[in-house]
Amino acid sequence: MKTAARREPLPRYAGFLTGWGATTFGTGLVLPLTVVYLRETLGLPTSGVSLYFALFALAGLAVNPLAGRAGKVYGPGLAAIGATVLQAAGAAWLTAAGSMAATVPAACLSGAGTGAYYAVQTPLLTKAFGNARLSRVLSGQHRVSALTMAVGALLGGQAVERLGERGYTWCLAVNAVSYLVHGAMLARLPRARLRPAGSGVDGAGPDLPHGVRDGRSAALHDTVFLRLLLVQTALVVFGIAQVDAVVPAILRNADLSVSAVSVVIACNTVGVIVFQGLALRVVERIGYVAALTAAIVVWVAAMAALTAAVLMPGLRLRLLLGSLFGLLFAIGECLIAPSVQPLVTLTAPAGRLEGYAAATSLAHGLGAFVSPLVLLPVVDGGGVWSYLALQLGGYGLALYALLSFRARSVRRLASSPLSEETTP
Repeated sequence: MKTAARREPLPRYAGFLTGWGATTFGTGLVLPLTVVYLRETLGLPTSGVSLYFALFALAGLAVNPLAGRAGKVYGPGLAAIGATVLQAAGAAWLTAAGSMAATVPAACLSGAGTGAYYAVQTPLLTKAFGNARLSRVLSGQHRVSALTMAVGALLGGQAVERLGERGYTWCLAVNAVSYLVHGAMLARLPRARLRPAGSGVDGAGPDLPHGVRDGRSAALHDTVFLRLLLVQTALVVFGIAQVDAVVPAILRNADLSVSAVSVVIACNTVGVIVFQGLALRVVERIGYVAALTAAIVVWVAAMAALTAAVLMPGLRLRLLLGSLFGLLFAIGECLIAPSVQPLVTLTAPAGRLEGYAAATSLAHGLGAFVSPLVLLPVVDGGGVWSYLALQLGGYGLALYALLSFRARSVRRLASSPLSEETTP
């Protein structure tokens, strides 16, 4: 992998990260407040809160194939900008909502916008910055997200504490505006604004055999890509989707206070900020598949620390082990962030990246939706040992799928026109 190519200045890169940081800051503002706002300000019952998040997730899944098609026809830049408008509309609608019925369109608009954006993000970034620089861009995104969401969460809590109900309104309004800022910065990206997907190099792999349909259906009939999709799904279900929902529940079951749980989550956030730059250099040196393998091994060590945090006596020792878990888990996240999507671009046949990217977005959304539904009952009903066994099984599945992908993708990656610039 040519490091020099990754370190040269990227046009509009700072502007893109500014827009991305704005939208993740807005997300951070409302992330710890949304549930409380729905329950205490709008008076929704638990079923109503669950319905809101379910509709959010389902809207994103439903719009996924439409977003992939729109990115293919109109260009990923225009599709992504439209997605930010939907996100802003959903956030603004929630600000004005006064009843449970009014939250339904807010959830659908926000979920549809989020699902649409992530369906076209990879084609957008590859067109704007090039395939060889995708890892660098994704790494920067991941670091900025950790910082801005942490700051946003802290300020959101302070706003509500000082302003009361008006604090919720201000945070929701700022979140809506942040999506528009992101969209404005996306409009300034080079080579991606209005250019249809078919006019550029969308995938790096060879063409699929004649007769295979285009779009996401082609991706779902590609046996090599399906292995990568399984890797991603396992990493989401048994890893990325757990930090905000499952891990806090495990630590609370271990009698850690809310503030102690916040310390563990903060360690994870700080770890991402500190380790992401180093992790990118590791990925550049050892390659994407090796980096994902290392991430799985590190997450196994993190699970050992989390298990010890639940079983060991003494609250201070539990907090120390929980913090160690947060740091180790961050290392794995930092290795994964710049590795999965570049493999998607290398695997996707020429001209079909939109369909493949939409399939990865769909898999991510399904994984995030399924993870708490499956793992929280295991934590509450089976205890830490059942949870650990399920986690290790999930990591084993991810590792098996990854090694199978590596064995099956050698010829395709070797024929990639980017093979001299990237290390698969």
